[in-house]
Amino acid sequence: MIHRPSDPFTARLRRVPRAQVVLGALALVFSVVLLWASWLVLTDRYMTALGNRASVRSTLYANAIESVLKTYTVASALLAQDRLLLSALTGAPSEQTLLTLGGVQSTTGALSISLYTATGTPVADTQSIDRQINHGVAPYFQLALDQDVSVFATVAVSDTEQRFFFARRIQQSGTILGVVVIELDLAGLQDEWVSSADQVFVTNAEDLILLSSRAEWRYRSLSPFLDPLSAQGAGRFGLLPMLSLDPSNAGPQVAIDDEVFLRIDREVDFRGWTVTYLAPISEVRERVTGVLALEIMGMSLLVALGLYVISRRVARRSLQLQRESEELRALNVRLGSEIEERLRIEQSLQEAEQSLEQSSRLAALGQMSAAVSHELNQPLAAMKTYLAGAQLLMKRNRPEEAMTSFQRIDDLITRMATITGQLKTFARKGTSELGEVDVRTCVSAALAIMAPQIGQSRIEIIRGMPDTPVMVRADSMRLEQVLINLLRNAADAMRSVPEPVITIEVFSGPNLARIQVRDAGPGFQGTAAKLFEPFFTTKAPGEGVGLGLAISAGIVRDLGGSLTARNAVDGGAVFEVSLPLIRAAGGTEP
Repeated sequence: MIHRPSDPFTARLRRVPRAQVVLGALALVFSVVLLWASWLVLTDRYMTALGNRASVRSTLYANAIESVLKTYTVASALLAQDRLLLSALTGAPSEQTLLTLGGVQSTTGALSISLYTATGTPVADTQSIDRQINHGVAPYFQLALDQDVSVFATVAVSDTEQRFFFARRIQQSGTILGVVVIELDLAGLQDEWVSSADQVFVTNAEDLILLSSRAEWRYRSLSPFLDPLSAQGAGRFGLLPMLSLDPSNAGPQVAIDDEVFLRIDREVDFRGWTVTYLAPISEVRERVTGVLALEIMGMSLLVALGLYVISRRVARRSLQLQRESEELRALNVRLGSEIEERLRIEQSLQEAEQSLEQSSRLAALGQMSAAVSHELNQPLAAMKTYLAGAQLLMKRNRPEEAMTSFQRIDDLITRMATITGQLKTFARKGTSELGEVDVRTCVSAALAIMAPQIGQSRIEIIRGMPDTPVMVRADSMRLEQVLINLLRNAADAMRSVPEPVITIEVFSGPNLARIQVRDAGPGFQGTAAKLFEPFFTTKAPGEGVGLGLAISAGIVRDLGGSLTARNAVDGGAVFEVSLPLIRAAGGTEP
């Protein structure tokens, strides 16, 4: 089948727009989140700064008003104790009296200072005759006669003008002689507010606006003025909790003529007066909008840069795809000429595969022959030993003992017949039926078969087995075959050892039966897993083909167990067969 080289590139081109859409959506979401977070942070910061500035400004205004009012309070108290004024009230007034009042007026900045007797008769007045006011009939005059404190009064001269007065009685030895009245001049203070851009007004204890930087607010009641439900203030003042731009809780906000202000109130230490400072929140909006505009400009520049980079990348990719398309067209031409050659090669490969299959069959036949030779070699060697012993016994006229050897030879012939059927376990699981087998019996049978070879090599056998049966589910013939192979390998490993010893022990644990075969040889080199590979052997050529341990490991696996190997700490190799227990009686773990 001809490969279509353009398909991967077509798929790549189809994937590019989708990736760009995803990246564009992520960039848009990130930009919106960034702008929203910036709006929150900047609004909080600028509202906090606006609140701090409004708090400072309102404090300054409150301190200025409080200072002026205290000045006139102190001035009225001092004038009430002046000896010259006492003399003027008890005797004839002099020019010095008017000079004293004029000096206090110029010092305090009052509009006028007047001195009256207790009956309301004017004694001296700093105001010109045509502008003098008869304070003797005013309510604050009578109130000053009744109280030994400075009386403050506000008098509405017109709808757009009010005057402020301090009145204090003058007494001597408990006798009220007269009253001194100071007319305040707060117009200059109010003019300073008007000239500034600040929105500020002063209310008294009855919420009446006395002073204001805006003329239309003066002499109005504050409560209905701020009440959004009243007819007078509808659409002018109103609390805006839902539209507040005040995440920092800088203070309450009010709306005046559709403009929102931050409201800061400062109480004045004078008869319940309050200074209210209004800071326009439009400044915060303008500053936040300016910063957000800069951020949007920066994002736009980044987007423009990103689009430029993407366009350049797309251009490079287009050129690359064009070159690759030309190369692929040339490749298609070469592939077309190679198709027929590949067909011929495939035909040759089929013929080679048939030859290789035949060779594999021959190799498998050779491996099976080697395995059969190895497995039959042990019984043949034992039969040769038993036959020589039987001949010797017959020569010595001991036929009964010779019959025992012949019986063992018969058992070995039976074993050789079963071995040929068991060698297939190297390739797949065996088909022999399993039964309950005592491990101790299999160990004894294997030792009996190996007894002649062990005797010739003068190997000492050390047994360690429990007194009670150790039952496993296995094929006794195949298990003995494994033990015989381990015993023979142990004997071969100790040919150069002066005092060869084989230790075979059986342990019964909670779930496993373990058979350990240990020799006193030099141990093995390399990893233990390599010992169980087919055709791996450490023996000299002609002494083994390296299938014994591989076949033994396959037999143990078929029985549901495992065969492992390790080097002992004090020398020698230890091979251990582990099989699942049917029932454990006696024997303990080492």
